[in-house]
Amino acid sequence: MSDIMVYVQHLLGIGHVRRMALINQALRDEGLGVTVVSGGVPDDSLDFAASEVIQLSPCKTSDTGFSGLVDPDGNALGHDWQKQRKRQLLTAFKETAPKLLLVEMFPFGRRAFRFELIPLFDAANEAGVPIICSVRDLLVRKKDIGKTRRMRDISRKYLDAVLVHGDPQLFGFDRSFEFADDISDLIAYTGYVAPNVANDVSERVETERSGVLVSAGGGAVGAALIRLAISARAHSQKYSDAIRDIVAGPHFPSDQFDLLRGQLPDGVILHRFLPDFRERMLRAAVSVSQAGYNTLMDVLVTQTPAVMVPFAEGGESEQTERAEVLANEGVISLLDLDGLSAQSLAKQIDNARQPSGIKIALDGAKRTASIIAEKIKGQA
Repeated sequence: MSDIMVYVQHLLGIGHVRRMALINQALRDEGLGVTVVSGGVPDDSLDFAASEVIQLSPCKTSDTGFSGLVDPDGNALGHDWQKQRKRQLLTAFKETAPKLLLVEMFPFGRRAFRFELIPLFDAANEAGVPIICSVRDLLVRKKDIGKTRRMRDISRKYLDAVLVHGDPQLFGFDRSFEFADDISDLIAYTGYVAPNVANDVSERVETERSGVLVSAGGGAVGAALIRLAISARAHSQKYSDAIRDIVAGPHFPSDQFDLLRGQLPDGVILHRFLPDFRERMLRAAVSVSQAGYNTLMDVLVTQTPAVMVPFAEGGESEQTERAEVLANEGVISLLDLDGLSAQSLAKQIDNARQPSGIKIALDGAKRTASIIAEKIKGQA
């Protein structure tokens, strides 16, 4: 038995896992037991911060356009796999016997997994287990209004709460979900889920910032940005001699990683991942990255000058939209990969400035855990 069963499915990047891990740690700090059910491809570098992790038959997206699901070897998945996954998930729910079910994104995302999640919701309802959705501040916009309407209808039918990991002082959930008013009684804003950075560490490194830190999130995408950032070093007026740490990410293709490693100029260091990434960012003079939720949070808590190039393939809009808001607030320098050159990127890196003191809540993990703990206490 466990207090909370958490369902999380990563397909391309690992941002969802990082955000959920921070929430899971906060839940454990509340004294709650957490069992994670993961449907993504296993990776030893992933830490769910859970008491137990149950691995379903894994899958990933076939491409950056999210056109289909494949197994870890790239083979297409069909109805037999779906039946197996649904059976595994329902068995995990029965054996875990949680007091609360926490589902990441669905029904506001992960639509391809409704074959297993709707039966899971039905099982939770039958068992009297409350269901909470954990969702980021911005959704990928849908062209089909019917899909958006179904998000609302599933929320009304099944969910006890929708925890939005954002701050309405910046923008509300209605910015990207047009039926937000129809579920306003379910919505609770937690603030942004950001990591804690010790004040003594932050103060110590503020006077020691040097070098440029380049990162590509999980690494499934981002090769073009990494190559541009390496080339930009030679065109920099301010950081041409500075060490440039390149973090490719655990999912960066191995063949590209090996090829890149053999072409690096002096002063550029390629890493698969860095366990002390956040402290490296605290020490960096400039951060260059895509504009995922978690990287933006790292920039905000470390107050690192940042140049960001959002991932916008496959109809993905949330990185660009959130980054535009924060760029307008003076938090980051925002660039578009289309037409970007090594020279123009170098100029932006040279001119990067420390983020302005934007006032938004960054204690989302703690607030989420508090809300869930109260919900469980109310069920007792």
